[in-house]
Amino acid sequence: MARSSPRIAATPRAPRRRPGRAGGKRARNREKRADQIGRAALALYLERGIDGVTIDDIMRRARLAKGSFYRYFRDQTELVGILVAPSADRLRAALAACQAATERAHSDADMGLAYLALAHVLAETVSERADIVRLYLQESRAPAPARAARRPLRALADEIADRAVALGRAASRVGVYRELDARVVTLTIVGAAERILFEHLTRAPFSDPTGVAATVVSIIIEGMRLPAATSAR
Repeated sequence: MARSSPRIAATPRAPRRRPGRAGGKRARNREKRADQIGRAALALYLERGIDGVTIDDIMRRARLAKGSFYRYFRDQTELVGILVAPSADRLRAALAACQAATERAHSDADMGLAYLALAHVLAETVSERADIVRLYLQESRAPAPARAARRPLRALADEIADRAVALGRAASRVGVYRELDARVVTLTIVGAAERILFEHLTRAPFSDPTGVAATVVSIIIEGMRLPAATSAR
């Protein structure tokens, strides 16, 4: 299934003084070259894995001189961090909003709405930034990084797990769920969600991603609900 690649919001390194006015032709050219490098790197990372890509490879794919890489990025670690930053920030905000909604929840219906809002943001991110999500899924569980360039993705994976566990613990305090180990439950959910996303992006896309999200939320809520709460509906 073909997907269009969004413009990569790669922020070039900012020297103290730059020629040309802000927003002028030179500034636009710098942004264009930084984006060109980012797109080339992302394509290669998806083809070969981060550990299989050098700066020489990136600049050949971008059709730019190798030395110009360092005008925009300190190294590949910084480049990878910049590539994933917009999606990571969006996910952090969604997780924080979900946790806040969970802490205000008084019923499984409230919980369902909180999780559905999170799933909606995730579905939008997958739709708009499919290649970035694929990169995260591909690299975040790889062996301990032989190269530092994978470090931003590993750090993001750890952060997502920690935030998700905190969210699970908040959900367990609502009072209508069974007493389960929040860490085990949450990591099970994260693992299943990532497997579903990987299937969607690499093998057989689901025709109704929103419906998939609703199904996953339903499974989560039903699985955690107290038997008494189920019978009282």
